[in-house]
Amino acid sequence: MIQQIRKLRKPVVLNWLALPVFAFVIFALANCSAGDSNTRLAPEDLNATRVDLQAALNVWREDERITGATMSVYSAATGQLDLASGLAKRSIDPDRFPDDPITANKPMFIGDLTHVLVAATVIQLAQEQQLSLNTAIGSIDSWFPDIENSQQITIRNLLEHTSGIPIFYTEEFLDELYEQQPNTPQLPDDVIAVAAAKGSFFPPVTQYGYSKTNFLILGRIIELTTGNSLESEIRTRFLDPLEMNDTYLAGRESIPGGTPLGYEFSGPYSDAPTVVDGHVPQVPEVSIISTEWASGALVSTPADIIKLIQALFESDDFATVRKEMLTVAEYPAQESDSTRIDSGAGVFTWTDHGETVVGQFGFIYPFSAQFVYWQDSGTVIAVIANEVDSSRNPNSNFQLPVIENLTNEVKAILDRE
Repeated sequence: MIQQIRKLRKPVVLNWLALPVFAFVIFALANCSAGDSNTRLAPEDLNATRVDLQAALNVWREDERITGATMSVYSAATGQLDLASGLAKRSIDPDRFPDDPITANKPMFIGDLTHVLVAATVIQLAQEQQLSLNTAIGSIDSWFPDIENSQQITIRNLLEHTSGIPIFYTEEFLDELYEQQPNTPQLPDDVIAVAAAKGSFFPPVTQYGYSKTNFLILGRIIELTTGNSLESEIRTRFLDPLEMNDTYLAGRESIPGGTPLGYEFSGPYSDAPTVVDGHVPQVPEVSIISTEWASGALVSTPADIIKLIQALFESDDFATVRKEMLTVAEYPAQESDSTRIDSGAGVFTWTDHGETVVGQFGFIYPFSAQFVYWQDSGTVIAVIANEVDSSRNPNSNFQLPVIENLTNEVKAILDRE
């Protein structure tokens, strides 16, 4: 549920019932389970599958009016395939200065997928007995006493979005971030204070309410517990051991070569001075990157995302982390007559034709990302896109790319092999 309160170029503001998985219901119903093949495709069949996957990515990107998108898939039949479509940067004068094609190994912002690494780090700290996930000892009062109900809120409540803590984006704060101080970094504690000033949306553990603030608090708890920066903890624990060499925490770490430009498709009648064929360049402001921090400032590639997902959900080394991440909240993230989506720790889970599916959706204007993992078959699809389309919804000037339209098609291609 999206509140239409943003101005041009401002991120959409989600209320406490909003889900980054709002389209997962359609996705879960539309897909069928993966095949049982345990053998790799013959070279000619693998090449044909790659051609079909590339075509699906190209068509989806063009339909969604996205400048550039990258995708990695893994299945038992295909192994891992990394694909790219479109541009990292559009040229205002392509005759003199060619467009810059996007490549599969180009890091882009992945938004809320950052939660996966933050959650895994918190769980490891609990296993090391540096903090507690569930008990009163694990309440956040000792760190954040100014948050309403802090004595009742546990770390587990933060992980599964049952804390009742509001989102930090307010109309006033958005004005500050975009208009008043767009080049000024924000401190996590100050951003948390913005949310804390709004009180609580519901008593802890009485319902579900998605809030990025939960993961800002978790990021600070990691730092306060270890005495180290968040980026150093996730790098030491995950990025370096898993050789996720194209993943960085933006605003805290330098990104070699930078990231592709982001874009907003405003249509052919845009009067923006930088518009190219209706596409207006949009780069996340310093203020937004620092505000999102542990809740959405990670940049990565689909290939690195697959490395992380396969390690967390398949490796014996992370068996206990996996168990905690897949422990679901009492209240579902989304429920209808036909399907239920549960909130785990940093991820969402649901059942698709009897198979457990794990996924997460991420957004930081104007970048979107998603991974979906089928637990029994080991199939993984990860996608990142660098544009939103505002031309189809002029009232809010904003529309997320429907990544499920692509992942549905990709899963169907993989299932036929």
